[in-house]
Amino acid sequence: MVDDVLKYEGLVRSITNKYNFRSDYDDLYQAGMMGLIKALKKYDTTRTTDFIDYAYFYIKGEVLKTINNDYQVHVSPDTYKLSKEINETRNSLIQNLGREPTALEISFVLGESEEKIISVMNAVKTAYSLDNTYLDEDSNMYNKIALIEKGYNVGVLDLKEAINGLEESEKELITSRYYQDMTQKETANILGISQVQVSRKETKILEKLKTKVA
Repeated sequence: MVDDVLKYEGLVRSITNKYNFRSDYDDLYQAGMMGLIKALKKYDTTRTTDFIDYAYFYIKGEVLKTINNDYQVHVSPDTYKLSKEINETRNSLIQNLGREPTALEISFVLGESEEKIISVMNAVKTAYSLDNTYLDEDSNMYNKIALIEKGYNVGVLDLKEAINGLEESEKELITSRYYQDMTQKETANILGISQVQVSRKETKILEKLKTKVA
């Protein structure tokens, strides 16, 4: 077991490095190692799935759980509540003003100090990138395709097989979007097509995957 852990430690570090700006690196590394150990214990050598592919989802799943738990602990319910009010006010002001509102304008509408508005926006900025569309429509990792991002679920093997059954161009798009965490714009540049085409193709591919997994 120890030799196997050391053998795949590089995989843990490569995944952890992608998310170390969101939480303490050591915490994420330990979570990733826990995911690797779980994968080693549960891996069925009779299956055709490559171990690295299998372990990837366990490791990433544990890392994402740690990040999510960190922000649930460190960001209070009151802060989340005010952040939602800020988001709603921001959207309303964008419609009325035709531009991005300043923190001062948001603070005036909500009756809060500008300093508090800025503080709350900074406090939840990274947390929102995990579970909300406040920052970027492409950052809602949990809601787009939960079966991939919550890959520590054993059922991900069925999804993996479904992905392997896709056409090469479809697999390239899914790999860019969900394995490499690229935005639709970045994926469009890689594939040499428009962002609109990426969006349409992605929707069709996800529907195809859902049907196969079901």
